[in-house]
Amino acid sequence: MSTKNRVLAASAALAAAASLTAGLATTASAATPHRPAAPSHCRAANTSYRYGPDSGAQVVGEQGFLHIELTNTGSATCVMRGYPGVDLKSGNRTWSLERSTAALKTVTLKHGQSTSFDIAYLPYVKGSGTAFKVTSMLITLPNDTTSHRMAWDWQPVLLQDGATHPGTWVGPVGR
Repeated sequence: MSTKNRVLAASAALAAAASLTAGLATTASAATPHRPAAPSHCRAANTSYRYGPDSGAQVVGEQGFLHIELTNTGSATCVMRGYPGVDLKSGNRTWSLERSTAALKTVTLKHGQSTSFDIAYLPYVKGSGTAFKVTSMLITLPNDTTSHRMAWDWQPVLLQDGATHPGTWVGPVGR
């Protein structure tokens, strides 16, 4: 066989293999059912924040709980899993809260649906340590980088920023 014929035969074999591969790819994609895209993570821009009922210390001097309700205001379904970041602010000081050890849940929210999480805090009592006079807190949703500021309408908190098991902490979403 001449060199020219060998080149032509090799080219024909390559073209046939490419055609066969293209046909298999078309067949495989036609047989795969279309799945809708998974919902994206909830974002601060599409979430409303509010204090839930019974937020705050119910007895003076005892640990208080804030119930933070999060509502999906976006048009698309979104998901959350994990702990929100919570930073308490006092003047130019910031205290990033520790996380509880509660189990995580995945929460899926359609437009208008809500979930919540808890913040526990120890109120400052004169003589118990250092008062952290919270003016606001920043909340960052799991897997988001934008924070939302909420006013703090409760008494000062006992500062425990160096404690290994503080009485002030944040729980996961999906309470």
